[in-house]
Amino acid sequence: MTHPSTGYDNLLVERRSGVATVTLNRPDAMNALNMGVKADLARAVAELAADSEVRCVVFTGAGRAFSAGGDIGEMALNDQPVRSRSRLQTLLHDVFIPLAQMEKPTIAAVNGHAHGAGLSLALACDLIVAADTSVMSCAFAKLGLLPDCGSLYFLPRRLPMSVAKELVFTGRRFTAAEALQMNLVNRVVPAADLAETVEQLAAELASAATVALGLAKRMLDQSLQSTLDEMASLEAFGQAVLYTTEDHLAAREAFSRKVQPAFHGR
Repeated sequence: MTHPSTGYDNLLVERRSGVATVTLNRPDAMNALNMGVKADLARAVAELAADSEVRCVVFTGAGRAFSAGGDIGEMALNDQPVRSRSRLQTLLHDVFIPLAQMEKPTIAAVNGHAHGAGLSLALACDLIVAADTSVMSCAFAKLGLLPDCGSLYFLPRRLPMSVAKELVFTGRRFTAAEALQMNLVNRVVPAADLAETVEQLAAELASAATVALGLAKRMLDQSLQSTLDEMASLEAFGQAVLYTTEDHLAAREAFSRKVQPAFHGR
């Protein structure tokens, strides 16, 4: 059963069978991230992270774009460096960092154009599934800006540094097929199959052992800044916790009975 959330001006948020789907809903503006969208995203990310019934979150866009990036019409507000810096830090700490650190799987279903901060939003998700008609870019250099919203963190973690620099320096557009070749996205599917493909993937992740996936996610992210000894200690700590979870105990019981376990995210 689908449960729509109300009170959002620029998003559609639906919950069904453990999966929450967040749809950016400014199709006439190609889902550009204006202040209203950013405020709605901050609220949605916080609510969904705290909702124990939600075990996987999907982000997508209405119309022909995932998100065209920052709203050019609001860039005139960035007339003072101190104020602009504060605004961007708030955006990072309210949207992009909490999204990246959410202890449940997240999927970006890139249904069309994804540029600038729109691409950053996709990169903040764990997995990216793109329609074969999608077009992406870092875009910022075309406006005399550097990538923000976490792109300078996310890109080098998905790409070789030389490739990340080339995309940032040129701001050029690239296709979904090229993004797959670069390993920037996980899958590319025909546009007509995107919704069904992501629905199946999200359902699979939502039915998994959510606590284990959340800890694995945090530790994988931590591993890039850690030594082997540090990661071994984290793994031992995490595993000790997981041995006591309902999902692990259910899996042991199911194994002894030679049946598939049913996980409940606890």
